[in-house]
Formats: sequence, structure tokens, C-alpha cells
Amino acid sequence: MNFLLRHLENEVPESALLEGEALLEGGAVEALHELEKQLWIAQSEGFEVEVQLSGQKVTAGTCECDAFKASGICGHLVGTLLQVRQQQQRQKEKREQKKKATNTPRRLTTGVVLDQVDPGELIDFVREYARTHRNFSIALKARFASSVSNLNSKDKYLQLLDTTINAVRKSDRQITMRGAQRLSRVLDELHQQMEQHLDAGNLVEVADIALSIIEKISPVLSKVQRKREQVRVQLVGAFDYLFELVDRSPAPQLLRRLWADSQREYPKRTYQSNRLDGYFFKLMLSTAQEPYQLEALLETLEDRVGQEEEKDGTGADYILLQIAVLEKLDRAEEARQLIEAHLTSPDILDYAIKQAQRQGNRPREKALAQIGLRLDMPEVYQDRLEALLLKISEAEADANSTKTYALLQFFRKLDLRFYKKAREATPKPEQPALFENTLTQLRQRPYSAELRNTLAGLLLAEEQWPILMAYAEEVQSLDLLSEIDETLLPLFPERVRQLYRQLLHEYARHYVGPKTARRIALALQHLQSLGAQKFVSELAEELRVQYPERHTLTAELSAFEE
Repeated sequence: MNFLLRHLENEVPESALLEGEALLEGGAVEALHELEKQLWIAQSEGFEVEVQLSGQKVTAGTCECDAFKASGICGHLVGTLLQVRQQQQRQKEKREQKKKATNTPRRLTTGVVLDQVDPGELIDFVREYARTHRNFSIALKARFASSVSNLNSKDKYLQLLDTTINAVRKSDRQITMRGAQRLSRVLDELHQQMEQHLDAGNLVEVADIALSIIEKISPVLSKVQRKREQVRVQLVGAFDYLFELVDRSPAPQLLRRLWADSQREYPKRTYQSNRLDGYFFKLMLSTAQEPYQLEALLETLEDRVGQEEEKDGTGADYILLQIAVLEKLDRAEEARQLIEAHLTSPDILDYAIKQAQRQGNRPREKALAQIGLRLDMPEVYQDRLEALLLKISEAEADANSTKTYALLQFFRKLDLRFYKKAREATPKPEQPALFENTLTQLRQRPYSAELRNTLAGLLLAEEQWPILMAYAEEVQSLDLLSEIDETLLPLFPERVRQLYRQLLHEYARHYVGPKTARRIALALQHLQSLGAQKFVSELAEELRVQYPERHTLTAELSAFEE
């Protein structure tokens, strides 16, 4: 046994339940008591019954009668369980009454008032307050609109949004930042309700709320002066709930409704001007149940692509939807031709590559990526294509290509892992030339902290100690020196100490205050950890002598006295 006691009626056979209820009503369940914590004992018609609970769950039960021995359940056990439940309920009510009697409120809190106010008076107050306070009225309607059952489901949400928009819109029909915040709070509440309805499986309610948001908020989006992007995100979020709704396999009738609503709405200018019509097309694609619907969508998308091309746009989003529709109609060759005709579009090239990956067609995947690199793609796409070709080259053990793409990634990201990949793919006799060329290209770039660290890392990886020492002297960076001094100090002790002396004196000369003093102290502590105690003491004494008036600095330096 393992079920909640409150679900008893759903867990036992009807015959045993009826017998148990009759025994309980006839007083045949006797001497019920809790022998141990959660272990109850009773007598019923001369048979001893035991019930074991764990919290609110029934975990075990026994009876001495033949019926229990035969089937594991009987009326005596069910009757006992019913009485245990009654006993627990009576105990709970006594505890609550005792708590109410002893917990006399000492402060006039909202909770105390709500616990004791007459419900009718509370309703009258809320009604009057909502009549004179518009913000409260809107919040009340937003919170409890779904509880209103005597209005058409979608109409009540449309009315709520109309009321909200009218309340936040100024006389010039613009919506200020404060108005947008109020509108956004109502949309947040409706989003929470959609989430709750989705979890409960109330898919029609989700559709009503989402479609109401889309229809009412889209026309006013351009009027939002501030916080427009936040409101747009909430608007697009309504489409997301519709897509999630479709993934839950709703009834065909609801799918037909979503298709019809999308077909009615998408031609409106407000959706095109706000770049929202594509969401309707995507919804139509996912809700289409008949080939004629897909054919109609395909024709619409072709018109949209034509309009975009006339405006010097690519219409990539519409083309991708066209491809998806053709594939859904099993017109794979037409889909392929459409892809090939628009490979210069990054999004369509990306789609084609992912399609090749799904098909396990590595040669096509590789060829498409190489085509993309030859085109004038945005940098983010070039980066992805290089990374993809590097992955393919490594999988194919193609050393030359691995070296090429690893270097491209290295110079793009300044990540030494890619240089090491390139070096591993380079024959040993050619590795010195690889290093020299890489170093030359890095030295030609404008200085930055990232470049500095990468170049030093390269010199460390290649064990180019003299060049690394000279580079540290050239860039004059205390941060860099503290990263490489452990390597350089045994090799160039005098040069490293002289560089530290120079940098710390420069630092103290140009900067003042506790942060400067702490930075110098940390550098000296670091040198101590490397075993340069004598040098640290000398340097601390030099700084104390040179800056005796810098009390914060001298206090920090006192820790390094011999």
C-alpha cells in the first residue's frame, strides 16, 4: 500500500469501500487508538486491524479476516481507515480552534482584518475602491478575469486590455514610460495566468489570452515612447505560448481556430510594420492539417519574399518558412533549389548546414561551410564556419586544414588553445617558421591587454625566454610581470629585479592613496613567495625613504622590514 489517505475512495475496490462505510456507520469499528506514532489499532467484528501511516500516506494495513488474507483488502481495513481519517480531521480542527483562541492579534495587520471582516462588507469595499481607483480596478480585473465564467472567454481579455490601454494612453495617444510600466504589469499577470493554464491543460484559455494580447498590443506598440522593447518581448512571448500550446497536441478544432485567426490577422499593416507577421506564418505552418492550407501559406510566403526583394531586402525569414512548407509537402527538390538559390544569406546557409548535419552528409556540410567563408558574411558567421571546418578537419585527420582553421580561430579569438592545435598539426621542421610568422602577425596588431597576455602566453608555450624577457621590459606591465616572473627570475635575476624596481617606483610616483599602497604591498608579498626576501626588504626601504610623507604607504611597507 502506498497512497494518500485523502484519496482512499480512489484506491480501494468499491465493494470494500461500501462495506467499510457500513461498518463505520453501524459502529462496528471500535477501540481505535494510536498504539505508536503513526501506527493505529482497532477492532471490527472481532477482528484486529492495524494501519501504518507515513505522514499523510497509508503505507501498510492488515486484518485477521479471511477476506483480507485472500485479496489484501477488506471492509474492516477500509472502515478503520475511514475512522482514522475522521479522527485526524477532528484533531486538526481542535488544533486550529486552540490556535485561534490563543493567538489574539496584537497588531492591526491586513491578514488580521481579512480573517475577521464580513465577506459581504469586503466585497462592497473592493467594489467601491475599484470604482474610484483605476489602477486597482485594472489590477483586480487582470488577476481575476479568468474566474469570470459568464462572459465569452476571449472577449473578457480583449475588454481588459482595452481598459488598460485607454488608462495608460495620453491625449495624443502616446504611452509614456510610466504608462508602459503599468501596461507591462498587466501583461506580466496575463503571462503568469497563461503559464498556469498551460500546466493545467486549459489550452483554449491559453489561446484566448495570447491572441488577445497579440491583437490589442500590436497596434499600440509604436506609441510606446519608453520601455518599447520590454513590451515587445511580452508581445512576442504571447506567440511563444501559442507555439508551446501547439506542441501539446491540442484538439483539431483548436488547431483550425488558430489557423483561421492567423490567416485573418497577418495581412494587417500593424503586424508587417512591427515585423510580427512572420510569427503568424510560423503558427500557420505548425497548425496546418491539410495540404491546401500549406499550399495557401506557400503562395502567401512567395508574395512576401517578392515584396522584400523589391525593398532590397533578402526576406530570409520568409524563405526559410517557404523551405519548411515545401519539405512538409514532400517537395524536397524544390526546397533544395530554393536553398541553393539563396546561399548568400547567412540564415539560409546556416539552415542548409544544419540540414546536412541532420542527414549525416559531411561532404555537403564541409562544402557549404567553405562557400560561406568565401562570401562576405558577418563576423559572427565567419567565426562559426571556421569553428565548424576545424571540427571537420580534426575528425578527418586533415593536418593541413586543421592548421589553417586553427590559426584562423587563434587570430580571431587570441585563444592559445587554437595555436597549440595548429602547432600539433604542423610537421616539426616547420614549427619554428609557424612560430615566427605567428609572432610577426601578433606584433603588427595594436596593443591591448588581451593581445599582451596572448603574446606572452605564446612565448611561454614556445619557451622563448630571451624574447619574453625583452617583451616584459618593453610593455612595462606589472600585471604581466607578476604572471611570468616565476619563470624569468631564475634565468634573468638582475633584469627581473631591475624591472620590478622601475615599475614599483613609477607606480608610487604617479598614484597615491590606499589602493596604490595595497597594490605595492601585494607585489612585494608576491616577490616574497618567490624567495626574494632580501630584494623585497631593499625595495621597501627605498620606497619608505623616497616617500616618507605617504603614511598609508609606509604603514604597508613596515610589514617588509628585516
